Amino acid sequence: MMNKMNFDPEIKINVGFLIYNQVEAMDLNGPIDVFTKANRFDNRYNLYTVSETSQLVPSEGGTIHMKASYSFENAPQADILIIPGAAVATISEICNNDNIINWIIQQDQNTKLTVSICTGSLILSKAKILDGKSATTHHLALDLLRQNPTIKVVEKVRYAEDGKFLTSAGITSGLDVALHIIEMISGKEVAEEIAQTMVYNRSANMDFIK
Repeated sequence: MMNKMNFDPEIKINVGFLIYNQVEAMDLNGPIDVFTKANRFDNRYNLYTVSETSQLVPSEGGTIHMKASYSFENAPQADILIIPGAAVATISEICNNDNIINWIIQQDQNTKLTVSICTGSLILSKAKILDGKSATTHHLALDLLRQNPTIKVVEKVRYAEDGKFLTSAGITSGLDVALHIIEMISGKEVAEEIAQTMVYNRSANMDFIK
């Protein structure tokens, strides 16, 4: 029996996380942790990272250096593609990297879900993937997302959903969108158990944002 996300319960789900120079650590590791814990209850999630090359990739500030599971040359097709964000200056560099943009476009053609965390939505915007869609991003980058006039920018939400596209607000909102995906695929009980384990309050309230 297929669930509402059309994921066969007998088949592994490829969840690919893009990593790149100066990627924001929480944007990346928060959702990874959610999916890792989901595998305790539903072990279908095949998690891996992908980078442009096989070289070590430093996170923002260079504190963590990561070697991706795959490079663009040998990465499998993702069922769920997750694009984390970074500082705006870094995002500008990524948006000018044709190899990264083209790889995302290619992967998106066959994903079941394409997801951005924080300013990762600006990368999807550059790739024209969000054209005509509702989307959000970090509250300090909303005006940058509005530079694509075709995007319906959504404010004061943890995440926006439009078809197969999910875009989260800033940084910790990546936990919310990851838990939402787990709830859609593995069920509400699993998502709630993960949130409890992570001591995370799933609140949609964004009134604290100025």
